[in-house]
Amino acid sequence: MANKNKKVIKFHKASQFNIGVIIFLIILVYMLYNIFQYFTTERVAVYEVSQGTITQNNTFTGVILREEKLINTEASGYISYYNKNATKVGVNNYVYSVDETGNFYNEMLAKNDGRLFSEKGTYHELEKTAEDFVLNYSDENFYQAYTFQYDMQAKLMEAISASALSGLGETGSYHGLRAARAPEPGVVVYHTDGLENVSLDNFTEDIFDQSAHVKNNLMTREQVGVGEPAYKLITSEIWNLLIPISEQLAADLAEETAIKIEFKKDGSTAWGNSKILNRNGASYLALNFQSAGLRFATDRYLEIELLLSDTSGLKIPNTALTEKNFFLLPKEYLTKGGADNSNGVMCQYEDEEGEFMTKFVPVAVAQEKNNMYYIAADELSGGEIILKTDSRETYTLQKQEPLQGVYNINRGYAVFRKVEILFQNEEYSIVSAGTSYGISLYDHIALDASKIQENEIIQK
Repeated sequence: MANKNKKVIKFHKASQFNIGVIIFLIILVYMLYNIFQYFTTERVAVYEVSQGTITQNNTFTGVILREEKLINTEASGYISYYNKNATKVGVNNYVYSVDETGNFYNEMLAKNDGRLFSEKGTYHELEKTAEDFVLNYSDENFYQAYTFQYDMQAKLMEAISASALSGLGETGSYHGLRAARAPEPGVVVYHTDGLENVSLDNFTEDIFDQSAHVKNNLMTREQVGVGEPAYKLITSEIWNLLIPISEQLAADLAEETAIKIEFKKDGSTAWGNSKILNRNGASYLALNFQSAGLRFATDRYLEIELLLSDTSGLKIPNTALTEKNFFLLPKEYLTKGGADNSNGVMCQYEDEEGEFMTKFVPVAVAQEKNNMYYIAADELSGGEIILKTDSRETYTLQKQEPLQGVYNINRGYAVFRKVEILFQNEEYSIVSAGTSYGISLYDHIALDASKIQENEIIQK
């Protein structure tokens, strides 16, 4: 009996399903997957579209083209000038003289009892010229010393020759001195640069090479030969400024008729009548001015700034730009349909039994140009036959053209959106706001469009 009571029967315990462990394992796997994805998937940098402007660098160096002619000497000898550089002269005014013998000044001294000037007031004029130079002198403008030298030489020659010129008469000669008169009114300039005969009709690209067209100062010569340039005469106040520009700027200024500029030489401003010229594949801006010719008579090259308004709009980085091909569809083939009455096309296809069927395919219209729409849809790959509404006419969808745009990633995946660029520099572009099928302020776009594809899920 005792042995019977000691018999123990063991029962297998039923296995218990622990839901907590299963959930933990699922969460662990999910976390490991996300950690793996985080370290192995390339991140897409996001840029938020903002309102902005781009300040344009519109500073250029232009070439002055004007009506000017070289006046050559008619005698050989020692040349002297009677007017300051860049001053107006009238017709038949004396401009220069040539001393054929070199004895004219000695004869003048003998005639005036050893004095250079017959009138005392002449000395005061020279003193005043020297005094003005000393009072206004600056080391930063050392070139003014040369201007002072030429001014003194001109005043000195004018004073010395005053009495002699009054006795020249119609012959233009006196004791070996042959004086020349201006053939017509104008501005006398005492240097040449080889561009005197260049105009808007015959200019070439090499005129912008300043090193090849340096000034040849005619006043530094003591003697001249027959037929050498004596001076340059500017015969008109009207002048042109020719500026080489980029194709983009030429396109931006094509509709302009007048442009305001600032002359960097003196800070003054002026309006010039403008037009775009094309020569041998290059673009040039020609500005025409009706005045201020005297102020720049001694200049051939001028640094100026075009006073154009800064371009404003939506500012995006250039790295965000990309392109997408769109199908071209004649306008009359676009229709509306579907539950939301959206834009689309009626595609004709043949079913398995050989019967022709039609299907409405919604499309996005990105742009309108002439009589064509730029359309896109995931269901369109090219070659589809499009039916014209209320007609039996068909159009085969084939021709494509690219549009420039960015990838909008507001919804977590890449969607192409068109942009219209107003202005662009090396880093950023200003695009139009409110463009159809475009972007808006504060939209999120991919910073580098080359790293993603359309419809790709974005890992931010």
